[in-house]
Amino acid sequence: MEHKPQSSGDNSAAFADQRRIGLAAVEHISLAIANVKLRDQLRDQSIRDVLTGLLNRRYLLETGRREFQRAARNRQPVSMLSIDVDHFKTFNDNHGHDAGDTVLRAVGEALSSTFRGDDICCRFGGEEFVALLPGSPIDVAAERAEELRAKVEGLVIRYGDDNLPRITISVGVASFPSAGTGPMEVLKVADSALYRAKELGRNRVEMPSG
Repeated sequence: MEHKPQSSGDNSAAFADQRRIGLAAVEHISLAIANVKLRDQLRDQSIRDVLTGLLNRRYLLETGRREFQRAARNRQPVSMLSIDVDHFKTFNDNHGHDAGDTVLRAVGEALSSTFRGDDICCRFGGEEFVALLPGSPIDVAAERAEELRAKVEGLVIRYGDDNLPRITISVGVASFPSAGTGPMEVLKVADSALYRAKELGRNRVEMPSG
């Protein structure tokens, strides 16, 4: 049988077909990667506070339930910190909301630098923040809360051409299982400790009484 070599025209056509297939595959892969990135961005936007970059209330409630279930299975503690910026409404009234936003961002950065690893820090709403500390008993959580309180008290916050007045926070601490079996139960006890911290003069850390 006589073998006839392919003409240059046939080679060019085959190469063009392969090139089209390759480009289509690259386009398909690029589109898939873009879709994954978009999905991740949307997910990140849905669980993060825009102003501070911290996780938001929704994420805390979703993740908190899982953390408490795991703690119950493993018989480990979980502590929660209820955190509030002292006299924040007065600060906003005196210095404006932009300055208030600057303060909230600074507190968010202090939280991020104090709590790491499995700790979950979120902006719960307004000037309220919450930290969830899996595996931390209440005495350890209180020490971390005091570390945060001192860090915030020592902040020098620049706004425009001047430094803003010193800011402070009050913190209430409570733990699973002594304060409750779920995140909202424990947070309610931490809130009560927070209110007592404010009643006792603010700029302090309090644990449940009794």
